[in-house]
Amino acid sequence: MYEYYDNELGSILIKPNVRAKKLIARRKGGEIYLTVPYGFDFKRLPQILDEMRPRLIKVAVNAKPLITEESVIDTFTFQARISRTDKMKNVQMRLRDGELIVFIPDGLDMMDRQLQDRIKDMIRCVLRHEAKRVLPQKVAFWAKEFNLQFSQVKINKSTTRWGSCSLQKNVNLSLYLMLLPERLIDYVVLHELAHTVEMNHGEKFWELLSKLCGEDARTVSRSVRKFNSPAYNLIKP
Repeated sequence: MYEYYDNELGSILIKPNVRAKKLIARRKGGEIYLTVPYGFDFKRLPQILDEMRPRLIKVAVNAKPLITEESVIDTFTFQARISRTDKMKNVQMRLRDGELIVFIPDGLDMMDRQLQDRIKDMIRCVLRHEAKRVLPQKVAFWAKEFNLQFSQVKINKSTTRWGSCSLQKNVNLSLYLMLLPERLIDYVVLHELAHTVEMNHGEKFWELLSKLCGEDARTVSRSVRKFNSPAYNLIKP
């Protein structure tokens, strides 16, 4: 298998196959897989890609977006950005006064997949640190405000749910919650605290949650479901 990078299409993994009689393109994860007949002349690849480009763009439409030098990633407690430097040999980061700077040595290709993964891992590391610092405080504040009892707060890396609450009243929150506006973060925290009283999603639960929120909880819930975070799309696994 060979890897080819195109500025518009991203990473393309090329696999010769003795059974293939024509070129077949498919998408898996954030990459395009191109199956070619065995003995394919790779010198023709740029021309072939140009001919197939309209179809390949459709295949690549869900590919992972790339972090660039112009990217600005906003979170609840900090803003992350990229900075080129000629003073460092390795990728490094600095968090100060709500600004996370990831320093990229001159000469490194921002389009390189390994570099992209490295940058995203660094940002997620800081996001987890901030989530562990901030979210338990949020839970404790609202629990005290409404005289609700919980056991402990755990931070996870879930990408399928913002939070959950166990029968033991353990509140579990995703670190990616930090990518939401504060109003929606507070709603998710209150949602899980409401489960310490009502473990299901019946009418009593929604009535309680609406009292805690001070507004119609179902309306806020829809806002959470519809919220589209550009930062999440950039750094999600």
